[in-house]
Amino acid sequence: MLTGNSNNFLSEYRFILLCLFGWISGVFVILLLSMLDESLEDVREYSILGDKEWNEFKENVRGKATSKIYWLLFSFWMVYSFYHIFFTKATWWSQDYNSQLTMDIYGFLVQGLNGCFFGGIFMTLISVSLNLAYREIYSRKVFSDDIITTKGKKKLSKFKNLILTETFAAAIIGALAISIWSKAILYAPIIGSMVMILPTAIYPHYTFYKVLSKAKEGRISVIEKHIEKIPNDERATVGDLILLNKLSIELRKVKDTKPWLVDLKAILKLIGAAITSQMIALIIKYITV
Repeated sequence: MLTGNSNNFLSEYRFILLCLFGWISGVFVILLLSMLDESLEDVREYSILGDKEWNEFKENVRGKATSKIYWLLFSFWMVYSFYHIFFTKATWWSQDYNSQLTMDIYGFLVQGLNGCFFGGIFMTLISVSLNLAYREIYSRKVFSDDIITTKGKKKLSKFKNLILTETFAAAIIGALAISIWSKAILYAPIIGSMVMILPTAIYPHYTFYKVLSKAKEGRISVIEKHIEKIPNDERATVGDLILLNKLSIELRKVKDTKPWLVDLKAILKLIGAAITSQMIALIIKYITV
């Protein structure tokens, strides 16, 4: 060993976790972007855009999700890491190697690749890029008001799965990150995981709440206009009364529809993701002490 202390190096379990952190981050980035593409394709039939406009819209959404903002985060963490490793000597690996400089360079490079680069891409994706993509969906009129119907909301199920996967991924990566880089209080992994979970669980659901709320208002307005056109005096025919009854039932259904993408099952999945991440974090914390 170049460090002159092989036994000490083999006891550095966090290097294994760091490589796992980088690998999982990369897998989740590929998975989430793929799910975003599938979600858009699945809801295409409810779009009011033509083929050319739809393709441009998809490119805009994809462009937001794959923006190069992560280079800023990567650069920041590389500088931050360099300062703490080579100036303050505040590392999570031992400072007792015979060739400490060699070990520090190795740690800096491995941490730079897995933590700063792959981790930076993942963190940017879930905290900024995907939220910009969701905002692009909300910022313009893309879907017809029929998206608020039962069939329409079912077509948004892949978006719901995307958000749940995003939240679960944030919980797992958050737990790993805190377990690797934090030597603070026992519950640091739990705090870190919750800090990761909340933004990914709240903002995307709020975005689709706004989308569905707009569709609900539009749908109600259309139905009410149809009802207003039906004669309410002796001119009304049997057909008018049947149509009025049908529209009244539909209006009631739309008004009773909740404009939330999340349901009870989804909430339980979110809770499950959070609990799972805490358990993993605590286990990792214990075995790496």
